[in-house]
Formats: sequence, structure tokens, C-alpha cells
Amino acid sequence: MVDQLAHGGGDAAALRLLRDGQLSARLVSLRALLDEVVDRPLRLRVDDAWDLLVAAQRTSPSLVREVLLLPQIGVWLADLLRRLRGSAESAQPLWVEVGHLSCVAAAAAHLCGIEFSIDVPVSEGVVSFPSLGVATVPDTSPWAVARAESRAGLLSVSRGGRTVRIPDDENWASVRRIGAGDFTPLLDDVEPHRDYRARVAPNRLTDGEISRWAAGLTEAWSLLGGDYAAAVSALISTIVPALPMSDGRPYSGSSADACGAVVMSLPPDAAAFAETLAHEVQHTKLAALAAMEPLCATGGSAHCYAPWRDDPRPVSGLLQGVYAFLGVADFWRAHRQTAVSDHADFEFAYWCGQTSRTARFLRECGELTALGRRFATTMATQLARWSRIQVSDVAAHAARLATRDHRATWRARHLAPEPAAVRLLAEAWLAGDPRPAGELPRVRLSPGPTPPQPRMELRRLWLRAPAALAAHSNTVPATTAADLLHVTGDQEGAARLYLADLEARPDDALAWVGLGLADPWAGVLLRRPEVVMAVHAEVTRRTGELSDPRELVAWIGS
Repeated sequence: MVDQLAHGGGDAAALRLLRDGQLSARLVSLRALLDEVVDRPLRLRVDDAWDLLVAAQRTSPSLVREVLLLPQIGVWLADLLRRLRGSAESAQPLWVEVGHLSCVAAAAAHLCGIEFSIDVPVSEGVVSFPSLGVATVPDTSPWAVARAESRAGLLSVSRGGRTVRIPDDENWASVRRIGAGDFTPLLDDVEPHRDYRARVAPNRLTDGEISRWAAGLTEAWSLLGGDYAAAVSALISTIVPALPMSDGRPYSGSSADACGAVVMSLPPDAAAFAETLAHEVQHTKLAALAAMEPLCATGGSAHCYAPWRDDPRPVSGLLQGVYAFLGVADFWRAHRQTAVSDHADFEFAYWCGQTSRTARFLRECGELTALGRRFATTMATQLARWSRIQVSDVAAHAARLATRDHRATWRARHLAPEPAAVRLLAEAWLAGDPRPAGELPRVRLSPGPTPPQPRMELRRLWLRAPAALAAHSNTVPATTAADLLHVTGDQEGAARLYLADLEARPDDALAWVGLGLADPWAGVLLRRPEVVMAVHAEVTRRTGELSDPRELVAWIGS
């Protein structure tokens, strides 16, 4: 099974085992919850909720299984257990958080057709039934108790003489589904535990927005390969709509706590939607596998370069990223055969190359367990095979530039050379001496800010529609005129403008790396940009004047 998964796929038996492992983890968490609260005085009786959940389990184990596997349940349990064990805090009263077990039991029992009556917590005016929806219960206090009942197949919530009758009451918001093929996920815009990052209030989508999500999923589904479609159908139960990132790029994310959910903004097109699903289901598979058998030592500092992130990552995050982008590379490998274009070739070449290099690094990491090293080695072997696939010259060239761009920018922002060695280089430069022989200064990790890197998005725009790049470049934050010239091939003009940018902003890492990309004589800027920038800053500090970047680059690179 492990080798199947490491190649990127996984048959029905492997996917079933991953789901079984997640169910076991949820049951263990429920048992731990009961043990933690057994002697605590709480406003709601935990035994009542547990007895109702047991009754539902006896009636329909399969339905209760689906409820317990909901990602929202995983988030609630994980957050609550952290609070009970002292590693997290919450503004909610403990009895409200623990009392959510009554809502879980009520949802399961209602789906199983059991008639019941049970007290449930009202949290800031809302009673939430996982996978069903939320009832708004008017009340003057933020925390209260309501009565949930199921009679003759109809669910209701009552408090203070007011009853919300489900599903036709105006104070009821149901969780809706969208579907494509065998995949019919919840599109959850109301459940408070739906977002693994924090508890969130309902944010109801309009009918038009629901239609756009449904249409996007249908189009994306036709692009997913069989292995990924099967995995998504088996492991993903919920899509949680989210806002794009602050710079306008689409957002997507998943979490081991919320295994089974994809939190994402609506992608711009079908290929991006399909790529997101392929990416996030990989995270889900690996999180489910790691819950059964550790692949990496716990903890660890964030010190690794990851070509899909602008910040340093721990080895555990690097492992997750390699597996996710193996899925992305595989998606584009297949998609480029039916959607022939330089853009599709670029996405495949870039992600295959970057992920392949990172997988080779990862398999040598001492922080991986024996199983983790086996997993990483299998991924590296698979990616190496794909790396031999030929792509167009245009795409291959763009992928090489994007690879150098990202890594050099990461170095410029997060690595700092030894200060004493920088001072020696500055002194030699100011004295007019040749650069001291030997290796350039060693570096240490010194994480810095991570503003947007526009050139990657500009390359994508140019590859999709070269003639439209200028018109759409204003949609990419932080784009400069130099970037536009570089991406469109005018390297001489780009170098002049990058030099002008450096005169105005001597600490601009993007401009330094841009100069390295545009000027064939400035290769050291792509290999060791942190050294060039540090020496330039030291010389400026000593003299009060800006040195000619090209002369300094040539001297350091000599």
C-alpha cells in the first residue's frame, strides 16, 4: 500500500484503509474526550449525548461512520482536546464546547431516523448540526441551552417559547451539496468548525455563487485522472469556500485535524480547480497515512527550502509539499496531452523539476523514519521518470528561469552570510584588491519578509496569451516595468531598469535577482545573491555612496 501511495495513486483497498485509520483516530479522540471530562461539572450531560450516539451506531453504523469522519468533527475534537490538556484557549465556556457532542449525536441520530429529545448548546445564537446545517436561535445571552427534537423524521430546535422547524424555517440554513460524477461533497458555508484555521461564523453563499461552484466542479471533474478522481471521491467529503489571498491569488489548504476537507477560494478556471483537488487530496492521503504510521520525527525547525513556499519549512512540511506537488506534476503531465500548450508544458516542467530536486534532498534527511525514507525514495524515483518527458523549448526555458528566480529570491530573503567575511570582502573591494581567493562566505538562516514574487504569475500570463500580458499585468501585485521586459524577452532593457530600481531601492531582493536573470554576466546573483547584497550594503554603509552593482557582481563572481 505504501509504495502505491508514494507513486501518487492508491487503489480502492488502500483508500479504504486510510479512511478506516481516520475513523479509528476519531474514535480514540472521542474516548479521550470522555476521559478528560468524566469528573468535570458541566451544564449539559455528556452521558445523554453518548447514549444517543451509541443508539445511532446500533441503528446504522455506516451513517454514523460518515458523520464521525466529517472534517468538522475532527477540528472540533482536536481543538477541544488541546484546550482540555492546557495547550490552547477558547473564549467559549467549556460546557458549550464539550456540549457540541450533543449536536454531533443529534445529527447522527436524525440521519438514522431515530426519534429523540436532547439538550444542545447555543453558541452566539447558533445551534450547529454537522453536515445538516445551523439554526439561529434568538437569545439575549451568547451561551444558552436549547432543546433539539426529532419526531416523525422532522428536526426542530426550541428555546424560550420559539421553535425553529427544520428544514423550512427562515432561521435554518442547510449545508448544501454540489456534485460531479461520483463526487458529491458538502459545500459548507455555515458550520462554525468548518475552517481548520479558526472557528468562523456562517457566511452564506448566494444561489449564483453556488451555481458557479457547481459549474466549476463539473468542469474540473472531467479533467481529473482516474486515480485522483477515485481518491477525491473516497477521501474528500467537504469543500469550504474561502476568500482569495490578500494579493488576489487563489487560496487552498487542508489540515490533518480536518482530514476530508478542502478549504479553497473559487479557482479561475477548470484546470486550476482540478489542480487544486489533485494537490489537496495528496495532503489528505499523506495525513491519513501519517496518522497510522509516522513518516517523520515530530517537531523540527523550519530550515528547508521549499520551491512552493516563500518561507523556510520544516522537514515534515517539506514531505507534505513534495507529495502534494507530485500530484500537481502528475495532473499537468496528463493534462498537457489533451490541452497542448506552452503553459501546460511549463506547469509540468516546473513542478516536476522542482519537486524532483526536493524529493532527492528529502530522502537523505535524518528526520525521516525508515518508512518516510522509503516513501521519499519512491517519490524521487517516480519524479525522475517523469523528468525525462520532453516539453516545448519555450516552456523548458521559462521553467528554468522560474526555478532560478524562486530559489535565488528565497536565498536573498532568508540567508545571511557571516558578517566578518562580508567585512573582509568589502575592505578588499574598497582597496581595489582582487576578490580574496577561496569559497564565498558561509551563511546562516535568517528568515525575512516574504512579499509577493510577481514574475511567476507574469510568466503564466505570458505563456497563456503573450499579446495580452501588458493589459493584464496590473492584476499581478508588485509588478515592475523591468519584470515585464524580462518576461517578454528584452533582457538588455530589463537589466537597465533593474539597475535603476536598485539605485532607488538598494535592498530590493527582487530587483537584484531580476538583474541576475537578465544579465548573462551576473550569474553569481542567482547562485549567491545574499553575499552580493550584503557586501553592497556594507560598502554603502562605509562610504555613504552606492557602488555600481554590475562592477561589484563581476568582482564577486570572479
